[in-house]
Amino acid sequence: MPYKNIYRFIILSLCFLPLANSYARIKLITLPVREHVEIQLENKHTTIIEEERIVPLKKGNNNIDFSWHNSSIRPDTIIFRVLNDESGLKTNILSVSYPPNESALTWKVSANQNGSARVRISYAINRLNKKYHYIARANQDESKMQLVQYIKVDNQSGEAFNEARMNTGSEHSVTLPMEIDETQQFINHNYTDVPIEKTYTVNAVQFGYQDRTQDTLNVLMHYQIHNDKAHNMGTQSLVAGKYRIYQQDKEGTAVFVGEDWGEYTAIDDKTDLFIGQARDIVVKRVIERKKHRLINGNLYNLDVLLSYEIENFKNKPVTLIIEEFLPYLNNETLSAISENGLEWEIGSDTTLSGKPIKQRTNSETVAYQIKLPARTEATKKIKLIKKLHINFKNQW
Repeated sequence: MPYKNIYRFIILSLCFLPLANSYARIKLITLPVREHVEIQLENKHTTIIEEERIVPLKKGNNNIDFSWHNSSIRPDTIIFRVLNDESGLKTNILSVSYPPNESALTWKVSANQNGSARVRISYAINRLNKKYHYIARANQDESKMQLVQYIKVDNQSGEAFNEARMNTGSEHSVTLPMEIDETQQFINHNYTDVPIEKTYTVNAVQFGYQDRTQDTLNVLMHYQIHNDKAHNMGTQSLVAGKYRIYQQDKEGTAVFVGEDWGEYTAIDDKTDLFIGQARDIVVKRVIERKKHRLINGNLYNLDVLLSYEIENFKNKPVTLIIEEFLPYLNNETLSAISENGLEWEIGSDTTLSGKPIKQRTNSETVAYQIKLPARTEATKKIKLIKKLHINFKNQW
């Protein structure tokens, strides 16, 4: 064959090559529009999409094309399933292939007859993010609240979802459109008549002093929420999120109290929401006694007695929680931090009634709960003196 004929053959072959590839892609079955879309939001780290489509199949082998140009679908997570059909259509997935240099894949599916099959395609997607936040509304006497949990979904995935059902794992569901670069917010839970307890807490390390020269501690106020059925909750865990807190005033208006970041709260657990600093409860903390009791050589026990002078100016009883971080107390009395693990016990001079709070007491922290009586008309305040006796053992 002359060389010029060879050149003509090569040129003609190159001209027809794109047409051949285009013809191969045209023969693929392009997926029709979605019949149903579900956005799975239960998983903390991954968002899963499940979509269903009606696909026309011919008897024999069918090539079904699925592409995701300019979207953040994770190709390694895509799963294709043909749902059961009572029409007698039987299918089998033979293979899957990925066209080179394309955000697409092709399933080869065999069918025993002509017909339409309902298929479900599942995949993980990036940049479809969710955040939880809460609105808490306490009643006037701060005995109960309404707690509404919201979910905000931000779609930066590059994929649009028309009328998508949001699945959060709860009994509630909502169907919303999710266009590209769109944010949607919806209520996931609405808890009503939730009993709450308002607490007052002091902790010299965590909350510090209001006036160090007077030894007066900061007294922080919290709403304590129990996530259990006894408190009209307990249907699911509370995901971490921001809480905006309101209280109803005498006119029935919701007055903004503050914001707090709530931690993850499992079923049958509880959480505390910070609502501000108290001015009508005063707690003075003083180290009243510190004694070294020699055991042998350089080994000794350290005997420490703390005194709390507590004043309640409120005309109703309240709950006060006193927390002590023991490494800090040990450092206060020794002027040096012990490098060894602390051994300690509560001494006999303790006048705090009852046992330490189990959920707040551990190897480094001890906490007690005190019920402060209300002041009377005859007195401007109720004053109490409470003592905590700690014996640090085996100090060097």
